[in-house]
Amino acid sequence: MKNTRLQTFPWFAKVGHCLQWLGKPSQKTASHRKPSPALRRARGYTLIEVLAAASIISIGTTAMVSLSATLMLQEEMASRVSITRNYQENTVRLWQLGLSTVQITALMPSLTQNALLQQAIYTNPVLVESGLTTVNGVVMETALCTAVVNSSQNPTVKSAGASFTITAYRPHLVTDLRTPPP
Repeated sequence: MKNTRLQTFPWFAKVGHCLQWLGKPSQKTASHRKPSPALRRARGYTLIEVLAAASIISIGTTAMVSLSATLMLQEEMASRVSITRNYQENTVRLWQLGLSTVQITALMPSLTQNALLQQAIYTNPVLVESGLTTVNGVVMETALCTAVVNSSQNPTVKSAGASFTITAYRPHLVTDLRTPPP
């Protein structure tokens, strides 16, 4: 069918030949010609592609900054809880050794003299002796020690956070064997 069209329209063959010749750049003019739009698109990115990539990167960066701020806040709160629990457990251990609440208060570091304790603990932990109880036939003294964590992000302002209570036991000795507390 191609040959019959070329035979009936000889000028059509010449136009086709010219179009083929125009489509193929010669060796001399190839370096001086402007690149075609298809070639230009293949070499670079469009404005829409650049904007899409920039928006994806900005969303990812924002998420990372938010995550790091949250992790820093959680780490700070975990540190405060750890300091408060440590102070509370040391108070209970001293009581279990047989010291009175007055002696324990004198031995434990004061919150007013320690900046780290001031930031971590809301108020001084309270040790309240709650009486006697019998456990497996043994009479035990019972005490409750309650401490509250400071949850404020501002170091100068205190805000009550989580409250922790430890129930402590120590053997009840005959009062003749133990000297009375001062």
